[in-house]
Amino acid sequence: MPDRRKNIYEGAVVVVQKGPYMKTCRVIQGRSFVFGKKGEGQFTLNLDGALGCAFGSSFKMERISNKLFKIIQIKENTNMEDIVKESGEDNRNICDDGRSQKLSPEEISQLKDSGLTGKEVIQTLTENSTTFKSKTKFSQEKYVNKKQRKYDEVITLQKPSIRLLNNMYYIQDPLKIANLRIDMLSQILCYANVQSGGRFAVFESGSQGLVTAGMLHRMGTAGKLVQVYQGNHPQREAVDLMNFTEQELEVLSFINFSKLPDLDLENLKNGKESQTTNTAKNEASVENTEKASDEVKEDVKESNGESEKMCIDEETKDVPAETPKEGAGNEGDNKSTFKRPRKFVRTLVEDVEVSSSVLSGQIDGLVVVCRQHPVNITRELLLFLKPGHPFVVFSPYKEPLMDLFIEVKAQGATNLRLSETWLRHYQVLPMRTHPEINMSGGGGYILCGARVTSQ
Repeated sequence: MPDRRKNIYEGAVVVVQKGPYMKTCRVIQGRSFVFGKKGEGQFTLNLDGALGCAFGSSFKMERISNKLFKIIQIKENTNMEDIVKESGEDNRNICDDGRSQKLSPEEISQLKDSGLTGKEVIQTLTENSTTFKSKTKFSQEKYVNKKQRKYDEVITLQKPSIRLLNNMYYIQDPLKIANLRIDMLSQILCYANVQSGGRFAVFESGSQGLVTAGMLHRMGTAGKLVQVYQGNHPQREAVDLMNFTEQELEVLSFINFSKLPDLDLENLKNGKESQTTNTAKNEASVENTEKASDEVKEDVKESNGESEKMCIDEETKDVPAETPKEGAGNEGDNKSTFKRPRKFVRTLVEDVEVSSSVLSGQIDGLVVVCRQHPVNITRELLLFLKPGHPFVVFSPYKEPLMDLFIEVKAQGATNLRLSETWLRHYQVLPMRTHPEINMSGGGGYILCGARVTSQ
């Protein structure tokens, strides 16, 4: 049996990378996935050939029909260095008027559909370019690399990581994750002192569950992590993409903001656990949790079928019958018996009980990441934080955190710090190392501090 930590297995989530394009897919035998934007650039890919291969392996896309491909593992990527043979001294006489390429877009499209390899297509493009030979060697390599990302039919299947998922979401749409960059996420985990064996709480809204996944990844199989949410369902898309085991998921529990336990503030000041709760609120909670429990059970059943929406790909479909038997996973011969893993290891009632127990016993760290104004949310959750322990609040905007700064200082907090990180990537190449021309305009703001209580 292959090592699930190193090799791709049926049901594993992989990050399919083709140049700068990235997309997550759950590898299921007999399934194909749609890639690219609608139109000529869209194609369908079957990933059966990846089963049993190591994460990070490269695969060549082999055409089955017009838009359908299967994959075959390759040991080395295509070498494009021999395309550059003759180069000029400088680019001063080159005019970028869009007429240097002799081939029309229709002819280039025909080349792609004729069955030529990516390298052969790029070779033809360079031969029909009137300015390619007069460019400098650096410019030629840049041109070839650009065309390779577009025409070379080689993909890499990466193991999902917090950095990969964060970069994928940020490239697709930064607003989808509230402008949360990987450097800001790293600071959040550091300031909150997230570590294995601790008891932590996180409120996350508008960042696809990235923060929860990052905290769970750091904690491993020891400790307790409570995700507080508003609305009908917690945000946990990134958690579902990380291939966490059931033992790791047992660390995580969920509770709605409206079901937070009531605390005896006098006992909390003396360091004791609160045992008092509001009876009326509990009776209402029992009724709601019983109804929600049935919904969760139905949701778990759906997650074992094809209707799981919180998984990666909503564009999956069965492989067409024209797929050959030997490589592409013919549905009739290789029908998969795989069942999707459960999204929740507990019922909603059990989650509420576990979360309430953790929060009532007080937590070692608090993280709040949200788009909405964080004052009311943070004020309520700070009551569950042990004195002297850290809290971190992230917002894509500065003004809400300025209001929160004043609020938590009056409520009881010290070592307060409101910061923004300026990030710029560097291109590191021989004789061409310099800051990249484009950079992100902003990655949000962080307010961190520690809670104190008056004697």
